[in-house]
Amino acid sequence: MSKYFSNIFEAVSTLLTGMGITWRHMMNIRKDNVTLQYPEERWPRPERDIGFDFDNYNVIRSRLQVDIDDCIGCMKCERACPVQCIKIITTKSGAKGEDLPDINHTGVTSNGTKKALIVSRFDIDMTECCYCNLCTYPCPEECIYMTGGPNSHKHPIDYEFSQYDRNELIYKFAKDVDEEKLSKYFPRKKEAKA
Repeated sequence: MSKYFSNIFEAVSTLLTGMGITWRHMMNIRKDNVTLQYPEERWPRPERDIGFDFDNYNVIRSRLQVDIDDCIGCMKCERACPVQCIKIITTKSGAKGEDLPDINHTGVTSNGTKKALIVSRFDIDMTECCYCNLCTYPCPEECIYMTGGPNSHKHPIDYEFSQYDRNELIYKFAKDVDEEKLSKYFPRKKEAKA
């Protein structure tokens, strides 16, 4: 019988101790709320320092971004991707280094490289991306990069890109190229009849 009353006393005393701690915390917190109203308020995302020079190494693994006007269509990023989440289709340009305004083609990159290919498709499927950053290193024009970190002057950090539909996570960077206008500039050879 004494065990029964000692259990009741222990339960009530621990309950009062816990409620006392909670009550003191509620009275002392006042303006320093720890809860943020998420979509309107956000904690700043800290930069990580893992011992590398920020100018030479992108430490933030975030969304991939492409400056399509600087892309020469070499497809090195597509070949470097271990999960094949990058899809590129190019067309050989007969007018190397010339702007073609009808099809939104810029003939020269910001580095001064003349483009020999027209990029008609440049898609990155972020649902398959493993954020390894391997596609950014072989690019000779540095047109593909992870957002934020040392690239924040190009594009701010973007880590909140969840979607309701998976198809919205396929980013299409190529400019719309009208096939009729493209065939006007670069007619395809007719197939030989057998």
